[in-house]
Amino acid sequence: MLGRTQRPGPVSEERAELRRLTQRPQRHRLLHGYPLAAAMPRVETGDRSTPDRLRFHPERGLLVGVLPHPFCNPAVTGCGFCTFPHETFNQGRAVVVMDHVARELAQKLEDDPDLAGRPVAGLYFGGGTANLSPADSFRTLCRALANAFDLASAEVTLEGVPAAFLNRTPLLVDILREELPARHFRLSMGIQTFDVERLRQMGRLGFGTAKTFRDVVRLGHARGFTVSGDLLFNLPGQPLTAMREDVERAIEIGLDHLGLYHLVMFAGLGTEWSRDPGLVASLPANPVAARNWLELRSLLLHEQRFYQTTLTNFERHEFLGHERRFVYETLSFQPGRYDMIGLGPTGISFAGSGQTAVKVINPDSASAYIAAVSQGGATWDRAFAYAPRDLRILHLTRSLAALRIDRQHYQSVFGSDPLHDFPREFAALEQEGLVLQTDAAIEPTGLGMFYADSIAGLLAWNQVQGRRNRQRRTESSTANDADSNARGHM
Repeated sequence: MLGRTQRPGPVSEERAELRRLTQRPQRHRLLHGYPLAAAMPRVETGDRSTPDRLRFHPERGLLVGVLPHPFCNPAVTGCGFCTFPHETFNQGRAVVVMDHVARELAQKLEDDPDLAGRPVAGLYFGGGTANLSPADSFRTLCRALANAFDLASAEVTLEGVPAAFLNRTPLLVDILREELPARHFRLSMGIQTFDVERLRQMGRLGFGTAKTFRDVVRLGHARGFTVSGDLLFNLPGQPLTAMREDVERAIEIGLDHLGLYHLVMFAGLGTEWSRDPGLVASLPANPVAARNWLELRSLLLHEQRFYQTTLTNFERHEFLGHERRFVYETLSFQPGRYDMIGLGPTGISFAGSGQTAVKVINPDSASAYIAAVSQGGATWDRAFAYAPRDLRILHLTRSLAALRIDRQHYQSVFGSDPLHDFPREFAALEQEGLVLQTDAAIEPTGLGMFYADSIAGLLAWNQVQGRRNRQRRTESSTANDADSNARGHM
């Protein structure tokens, strides 16, 4: 039976690092996973050495994420705040990219024939604007996926722009039904806010307003889909009353699931809004932003009868334990059980087996992605092979995103206890009130959920520092080697 470990000695160095991290912008990088894209070493696309290690084992579960294209069409570049790679929408170009996504899938099946017919637990069409896909290309891609995998038990999600769920002919939601023999279907739309002036500031009025959002919910429910919406909070100069109103209106229109995201923004980020000193100056300081998070979380959990499943996802109580609950995200936080195939620009793939794992990321831009697929071989341009301690950090950060580090499960996987492996880090986190430790688990507090990025950064800190020092000692290190975890904690 696991018990509390003896308190480590002074942890002033870890507490100092933690306080430094919590003073920085909180980016909720956990959603991307360890390591961050910026920390992934570059590799040559087409290199066949990595695929030998990227094998998807039949005994593990499988998730498939598809980013059909990187195109978007708001009136303001990136809606002012978006950090996703995005390019100006062009239908002809989208057709070309999606043709290459289907080719990438065929190449993966050729490289690993055992993938054919594998059961898939979750299929997610993402990237924020997947529903801008041309209908014929979307149908072709759906057929390719249905032919490649067993989707009978799959949850299928289509993410996108609210208005585009309604104003297409034919509707992509109907193509999903017609082409994919799946267990359950979901729609996920980016609402961001119900405030019309804010939407205008974002250049998103063409994406829809409150009536549009409500109509998407009705459209999904009429077809038996569940519907999710994403909200931003801590917008520049946004009062808490306005944040609460957004949450209340999102619930009132009948959303089944709600994603609640703290705005990622700071000077130098590169987004349109981050270049405006006035907007940056009107952002709340982290302590205020954290209090806003706690207020909104309390509103959902106690006043609106929702429950929290991950750092950012809330669902109505009737979905608790129900087969129609949202499973893709929670399963993605179980790297010990599930592999991931990522298709399309910026697609992320992950394959693990015992004490080894590999993560790869496809090129971001449409042109680079098309070129990578066209030349054959590996599509990705970034790859990371996990060392034993990296796997522990991955396990902890993914479990943190799912709100609970199960100590017994960690013991069964690694033969040790997280409090033995990271004693000073967890002591510092507990002293700062960011985690609660029991004999059974380590869980983030409400405050720790807001600072989850900092928690993960501290857990990875010593590993990052060690890798940086090793690179400095290696005279043969290349420029690409410098783009390792030293560039970011996750």
